Parts: sequence; C-alpha cells; structure tokens
Amino acid sequence: MAASAADVELQAAGGDTDTRIKALADVKVDNIATIYTLGDELGRGRFSVVQSAIHLKENSRYAIKVVENDSLSDEENLEALETEIKILRQLKHPHIVNLKEVVTAADNTYIVMELLSGGELFNRIVDKGSYQEKEAADLFAQILLSLEYLHSRNIVHRDVKPENILFVSSESSDMKLIDFGYAGLWAADKQLTGLCGTPDYVAPEVLTWYEDDDNGTPYGKGSDLWSLGVLLYVILSGCSPFSADEEEQLLKQVAEAKYEFFENEWKNVSAEAKDVIQRLLVVDPAKRMTMPELLEHAWCKDAVEQCKTRKAQTAQPAAASSRSEETAAAATNPVVASDKAESAPSCSGCAIL
Repeated sequence: MAASAADVELQAAGGDTDTRIKALADVKVDNIATIYTLGDELGRGRFSVVQSAIHLKENSRYAIKVVENDSLSDEENLEALETEIKILRQLKHPHIVNLKEVVTAADNTYIVMELLSGGELFNRIVDKGSYQEKEAADLFAQILLSLEYLHSRNIVHRDVKPENILFVSSESSDMKLIDFGYAGLWAADKQLTGLCGTPDYVAPEVLTWYEDDDNGTPYGKGSDLWSLGVLLYVILSGCSPFSADEEEQLLKQVAEAKYEFFENEWKNVSAEAKDVIQRLLVVDPAKRMTMPELLEHAWCKDAVEQCKTRKAQTAQPAAASSRSEETAAAATNPVVASDKAESAPSCSGCAIL
C-alpha cells in the first residue's frame, strides 16, 4: 500500500513539535471555519473533543475530533496521535468508521470522520436489557470481522467495548468500530506494553502494567479477544461479568477470570454461546481462543458467513455503479481514465473519541 504524502512528510519530519503536527495534515488552514462549520459536542476523549460538523462546499455532515495542539507538547500525547493517524490511514472496512481527512490549524488538529448517527451499542443494551441470541450473534459477527481485519494488519484496538461501537443510523443494525486512540501496532519481535483500555474490559496481561510501569507482561492480539469475551457476556445478559464496589476488587476478579453465569440472566442462553465466553475469558493468552478458532466456532460461524454475504451483495451494486461512471468518464475524458489506471490505490481509515 502506497504511503500518503502526509505519511512521507511525517516520516521525514521527526523534529520539533510544530513540524510534526503539520506533518500529520492532509490540509493546512489558518481557521477550520473556512472548510467546516463545527456544531454540537458528541463526546470527549483523553485530550480531545468530538463535535458534529458540516463541510461547507459539500453540505455534508461529519464528526470531527478536535485535539488542542498545546496538549501535543507532551511527547507521549504527540506519539499517540501520530500512531492513531498512521493506523487510521490504513483502514477501509464496512464495520470500521471511515476517515475523511486530517486538518491542522494554529491552535488545533482536526480528525474528520464519517458521522454515525445511530448511537452506541451501550445505549441499546441499556434500552433492551439484553439481546436474544440470533440478534446478538449478528451484532457480534460484525465486530469479529472488524477485528479480524485489524489483526490481519497487526493492529490491536485495545479498547473494545460497547461505547466504542456505534450504529450507522437509529433504524439500522449495522455497526462500526470507533476510537483508535489506544490502538497499537504489534510485531512478533516488538509486542505491546503499557496499561490502557477500560478496567471492565481489559485483559489480565494488560493489567500486569497496573502497578509496574516497567515490568509488565508484553501482549498482543489476544488482549482484544479477551475484550470480545466480556463484550459478548454484556450483550447476552445486559450485565458485566466483573463487578465490584472497589476498583482493586474489580481488577482482582479480572486477573483471576472470576465470573459466573447467573441463573436469572443465563437460563435461556445456549451452551454454545457460553462456550464462546468461557474460551475467551481465559487468563493465559496462550490458552485463549484465537481469532481463526472464534470465526469457526459453531455459535459464530453462520452469523459471520451471513454478514460477509450481506456486505458482498451491498458492495456489488456500488462497484457496478463506479465502473459505469469510470466508463463514461473514459469516453469523454481519456486523460482521467489514464490517471485512474496509473494512480496508487487510495486508503482511508477511521477513528474517534
């Protein structure tokens, strides 16, 4: 995959903070108001705010993550943003929110994403109480496929939870994974380190960094699989598997994988669904179910295949329409057709909170 101009500039920059911030940009402006009108606040992250926005020329709505450049004087924050944007530019998947562009100005850096208007999976679980298995399997399959895609690119999300899964619209059951602020790039010879994520969903190996910033256990893609186990438990029961009044107690439960299937919430749930959770919530990541095993599990397999089929059917008309437009363009403008044939494939990605 060809590197974007911004990525090339970022690699070359390596210098002072201002230069590195400018190197993140697809577009540089004095004032974001020349391109977008910013609207209501949609959420907050560690050092950012997400707002709705309207692109002035397109009259299209987006979500924009606004990062104060002053916060990037902290090297850790700047490195995290550089990693996040590097990851986002690699991604294009039907169940991952899309990145439009990165805009920098004097005061802020703006990450412009598609606007997902259907709300969080968290809120739907609160409204419903829990999901029946068939619907739960469909929802779970969408997230599985998004994570399979990430892991195939050696990207670990590190914060999979219902708040980071948004529905495309209020009428739709189609979901997309968001928020790559904690995401990391994994390699066999350079595994991930450090404490990040949300206590209820974080894997035991990640928790080893809780009290020791230097000597925790390096980890990888398996940490996302643990989070998937917690997520499925929540979808099917409306409750967290780990719950305590004190954080120390909660973290101890997680570290020991100490949870139960309470009769009240689980009496109508199949043994196959419980088996998925039991094989994911395993303390030792080497004994935890892998992504290929999960995709082939009897409870997941049909839902995953159906999800793939639906997306393939949706993609075909769009591809046919695109080919028709390119054919028409070639007939009236051969230069355009030639440019398309020679240009590197474009990449878009995603991101948020």
